[in-house]
Amino acid sequence: MKKLTYLNQIDSLRAIAVLLVIFFHFDISLFKGGFLGVDVFFVISGFLITRIINHEFLQTGTVSLKRFYIRRIRRLMPSLFLTIFLAFIFTFLIFSPSDFMNATNSMTMSSVALSNFHFLGESDYFDTASNFKPLLHTWSLGIEEQFYLLYPITLLVLIKFFKKQKNFVLLGLGILFSISLFLTFYTSKYGVSESISNLFMPKDEITTSVASLQFYLLPFRMFEFLVGAIIALIGRPKVKSEILKLGLNLLGLTTIISSAIILSKNSLYLSTLSLLPCLGAALLLFYPPSKYLSFIFENKALRYIGKISYTLYLMHWLLIVVYRYLFNGEFTSIEIIGLFTIMLLLSSLIYHYYETPLRYKNYRLSIKSDKSLVFALVAGILIVFGVNLKVNSDDGWLWRLSSKNRELVEQIGVPKDFHLNNWGGADYKPGWIGEKPDHGGAPDIILMGDSHAGHYLYGLDSVMVRKNKKKVYVSNWFTSLKLPDFIRSDKEGMPAISKNSFKKDLKIIDRYPESTVVLSHSWTSQINRSEVLDSETNEYIKLRQDTTGFVVIAQKIEKLHSLVGKERNLVIIGASPKTKSNELNYIEKLLRPKYFSNLAPTVSTFEENQIAFNSFFENYFKNISNIHFINPSPAFCTNGDCYKQFNEQIYFSDGSHLSRDGSLRAVTFFENRFLKILDGAEQ
Repeated sequence: MKKLTYLNQIDSLRAIAVLLVIFFHFDISLFKGGFLGVDVFFVISGFLITRIINHEFLQTGTVSLKRFYIRRIRRLMPSLFLTIFLAFIFTFLIFSPSDFMNATNSMTMSSVALSNFHFLGESDYFDTASNFKPLLHTWSLGIEEQFYLLYPITLLVLIKFFKKQKNFVLLGLGILFSISLFLTFYTSKYGVSESISNLFMPKDEITTSVASLQFYLLPFRMFEFLVGAIIALIGRPKVKSEILKLGLNLLGLTTIISSAIILSKNSLYLSTLSLLPCLGAALLLFYPPSKYLSFIFENKALRYIGKISYTLYLMHWLLIVVYRYLFNGEFTSIEIIGLFTIMLLLSSLIYHYYETPLRYKNYRLSIKSDKSLVFALVAGILIVFGVNLKVNSDDGWLWRLSSKNRELVEQIGVPKDFHLNNWGGADYKPGWIGEKPDHGGAPDIILMGDSHAGHYLYGLDSVMVRKNKKKVYVSNWFTSLKLPDFIRSDKEGMPAISKNSFKKDLKIIDRYPESTVVLSHSWTSQINRSEVLDSETNEYIKLRQDTTGFVVIAQKIEKLHSLVGKERNLVIIGASPKTKSNELNYIEKLLRPKYFSNLAPTVSTFEENQIAFNSFFENYFKNISNIHFINPSPAFCTNGDCYKQFNEQIYFSDGSHLSRDGSLRAVTFFENRFLKILDGAEQ
């Protein structure tokens, strides 16, 4: 069979795609949409697979699916299993028991091409928790492998059914493309039913589920593969004009790179807008490269990165997670350069001395027999599953910890459940805290807000309800600002849900006109994900994290006070201290294994980081009648340093939420002030 012509520009396109992904994972702000490089990879995959299958059919009149799948196994599996092995070694040495268990769980799912389903059931891809998942990036391999399993059969059926009537084959692919794109757009606009969402990931916020469903599942990604598939079937046109080729090439490059710069994780209809970089990639694959851009398409360094792009993609995230797990914090320029150099060197070694020899049978070290290859694959999967079972049955191999940390585990319980069992709102539900009053009595306190309202519940229950016999009612701690004219706008469908949540809270407050309303949020986080109605333009706009934004928040708090009654006490709890957003949780730091504990010691203090916000609101409300501002930071911070732990008490269950100990400390700290407000002694 005549060989297909190798297209050099594909290597350069792969290089651009993988570099965009790496820049994004290094948190380089210019490329906030660099994750779209994966979408470019999907287009390339659809193009190459269709080109290969169509070529074989035209040359031989048939397609060997067995040979196709064996080639895919040889191409993908060796480096994937090496990545799983390296991830196991690294996580064994440095991960806490709970994170080690989570990592081995992802290893099992990655080994059977189901990691996208695994991560779909966990946190959102863009959540802070994702920073410490060493195999998170294998979600894209799961989608690719599922595509490789289903698509060749579909394409072969179309080709054989319509034989040489290419237009009908194209029509069939076009219909599939349209269905996938429409499904993506429709779910972005209208969401999915709760039953479908819960089938994949049972969560309270269905909008989060929609975004994750679109990100992680093949039906919402199929149109990206089919962009490449369609242009592969059409065939490349002959373009003689170098100026025309230059213009089309530049349009393709500009579309890809500008998408990575302009779009971000918060872009509305992001899943549909991902079509833009796909079309850019299609232009570069469809039209011949211009000689005026040979410095890109024939660039040896760029093409080499393209050749090792698969290995580089697998290695880069693993190394980033390992480094971040050890040292935390944002990457400096020196760290980025150093890590990127290590990524290139390691990927190059693996590509030349491991991946390539195992991929081709003519190498001396290659697995010659296809049966042996399949046997090795099955054996590898069984080993990964066996190790995972052992790690989970032994609670993350606690013997890796120092004797001091093993004693701590006995005190706090199973490490993986620490946040679930120990955050301040654990075991509490919206409604009455403690026993419901007889004869429809009114609550002394109505608590509303997000999870940063919820984490005060243990303290309120212990201090206000049980000790001082006060009655507390808590609304649903939904993650949006409970203020007039605000919507949460970072995910599809969230604006309407946030409006309804606020309306429900107002109804509860109206029912009890004598109750004190307490409002608490993760204020700075909510500002980032919310928009406020501009009275002049009647449009929603973003707020800034500065005095301008703080003034708007304060004005809306005054408006809330007017809505609930100015004679009523309104208590605003300020921003509680929290660690950096990309920092490992304290409990996970504390329980890291003994092997590298001296390399990056765990400290129990961090810098106070909510001073500007709390200072502004303390000054703003000090002279406004019946609005009381409480700053929670002094309960944990002195002289600019905040404590995560004091003696045996751990104050935070994760990076920002108070634990039960922290909740109790905070409420005890402002107990007397609370009682004065409730008794009318503070105006």
